[in-house]
Amino acid sequence: MTLEGSRSWPFQLDEVDRQIALIDDYHAINIEGQSCSTGPFSVFRGHAHDPYGSHSPTTSASTTSISNEDTAEHIHQCSESDSATIYDYIDIGRRGSLSSPSNSWQNEDSLVTYGSPMSTISSSSIFEDPIVDRLMKNYVINVANVLPPLPHPESPYASVYVPNAMIGAASLILGVGDIGTNLPSSNVAVFYALLATSAFQLRGSGVRSDSGFDLIGRSFRAKAFASLQKALGELPVQNGNYPSTEFHQSSVPHFETLLSAMLAFSSMDIMEGSMSEYWIHLDGLELLARQLRNDGKTSTITDRLIANSSFLSTVASTTSIDLPSIPWQYDTSDSSDVEEERFNVHHGLEVTYGITYSLARLMRRIVARSQNISFYVSKDMPLPTSLIAACTKLSDDISDWSIDSEPLSELFVLDSERDCHISLQLARSHLLAFANCLRVYYHTRILPCSSSEMSHYVELVAHHLMTIESIKSEANYDSNVAATITWPGFIASCEAKQGSERDVWRRWWNGMLRHRIGNIPHLWNIVQKAWSLRDDEGSTEVPGWVPALRATGKRVLAI
Repeated sequence: MTLEGSRSWPFQLDEVDRQIALIDDYHAINIEGQSCSTGPFSVFRGHAHDPYGSHSPTTSASTTSISNEDTAEHIHQCSESDSATIYDYIDIGRRGSLSSPSNSWQNEDSLVTYGSPMSTISSSSIFEDPIVDRLMKNYVINVANVLPPLPHPESPYASVYVPNAMIGAASLILGVGDIGTNLPSSNVAVFYALLATSAFQLRGSGVRSDSGFDLIGRSFRAKAFASLQKALGELPVQNGNYPSTEFHQSSVPHFETLLSAMLAFSSMDIMEGSMSEYWIHLDGLELLARQLRNDGKTSTITDRLIANSSFLSTVASTTSIDLPSIPWQYDTSDSSDVEEERFNVHHGLEVTYGITYSLARLMRRIVARSQNISFYVSKDMPLPTSLIAACTKLSDDISDWSIDSEPLSELFVLDSERDCHISLQLARSHLLAFANCLRVYYHTRILPCSSSEMSHYVELVAHHLMTIESIKSEANYDSNVAATITWPGFIASCEAKQGSERDVWRRWWNGMLRHRIGNIPHLWNIVQKAWSLRDDEGSTEVPGWVPALRATGKRVLAI
């Protein structure tokens, strides 16, 4: 049994060790003249050369001795008899309160300083292993800049994940002493996850993809999972229901890193492209976030990371074809939204996903109301009057939203006036694309509208997304900067009609492919499948992506 399509992943460490040994053999065979070292790199630079130079690794006869299919099968193979997932360590009922490992190296304020080591990493070779050095530089220079939809110094890809990864790298370099052995395995997991993400980005997709980097990415992904499982296994059971003050202070930085690791794993799955794991990490994030809030172990960083993970869960729900049906209860209406505490964090979502709390909350409300409607439709029961009223109120709230109500100018006080202006333009266009797409989503999930109205909203979304591309082009951004968030484009383009209405979407999706983000071609394939089902098979199902996903048997995270 493999991970692909599985809801649970009983990951076996002996299988990881076996696969890592295969990868080590692969490197020993194919990198001539390079001295051996323990781990991916050593503290002192030797005379090892970069086997790839400034080019991508090529696939030779020797490198193909381990095929990508076999590698994927070995890495993902799991036992059907073990139903536990990697996140079973975060079981509130069985484990009680969470705590962090004993760590004299940590201070009580923060495990890392959330500044930016970007210039140090990008300007010098700090890793002996040329592959690791290239992957880390590529992450810092390209990946950390392409994943956020607009430039901002507080993007978590650069300001949170990279510092945590460098702590993990230090633990491997200095692992012979107390400093290395006492560092949490969660930092090592972040480090390997970033290396894997970088490798998948260098690999590319389609016919021009590089199988060498795919193999490297899968090997580091296996190591990342082993490190994360070890980190979760290091969480001891805390006696009693109320942790001490010392426990509270020492554990927060460690949990910041755990949250970072799980979010980095979600990004890794998006960059790899198959989107076969992300829901596992989102479920783990939800469990950990709930426990942290119950135990009162929060910080500015944890609040921001939890807000990001909560939004990702909402995005995942918007394209799920098997959401549970939930009966409507008036006391759980929109007047007391349970997501508010998670989302309402200063400039977290805007910087990371190009959306504000108010729009994210509207998205969540549409999902919740669609679940309520599904309950009554499935039982052939009339909708409660109060539910109909709530849906009408939701429609009014979507219409009443105004970009002038969003304090964007407070979020983008950057060093350069030009950079501030560009970021503000990009932010405005992203918000307008999201806002108009929420109308598309509402009418495909809650209350249908006329064909002409739908075309109008679809065209508005396309207009704002193409405006984003024009802004980036005028700013001379290349394909490694500020990839547009795909949710508005995915939802809207699936409803586009034949002819000129789809031509703009073909241009937009083909332009998005330049970013080398693995899930983008998969999302584009789903859109084309939705069009084909309507044009060739006469499908009238709405939303258009539902029968397309059902036909492929896949899940998607349109981010």
